[in-house]
Amino acid sequence: MGKKHEIPRLHVKKLKDMYGDYNGFYEVMYGKPPETQNELQRFINYVNRGNYNLDFLFLLVTKAELKGMTLEKFFLGAE
Repeated sequence: MGKKHEIPRLHVKKLKDMYGDYNGFYEVMYGKPPETQNELQRFINYVNRGNYNLDFLFLLVTKAELKGMTLEKFFLGAE
């Protein structure tokens, strides 16, 4: 994993912890529980990898209480 992914990954892992576990975080993000264990495992791998796409960032802002955080803070940890 590249260094540029570390800070965003830590923000997302903190959100995951806020919702209890990966199952709870998945439900917050997608509005339903994962249909299969493979679907949950793909989500876990994606969260842990930290290489997020725009669709995922949109869900973080609209579903997972990331509103108000600037891109600078999300990616660089800047205050």
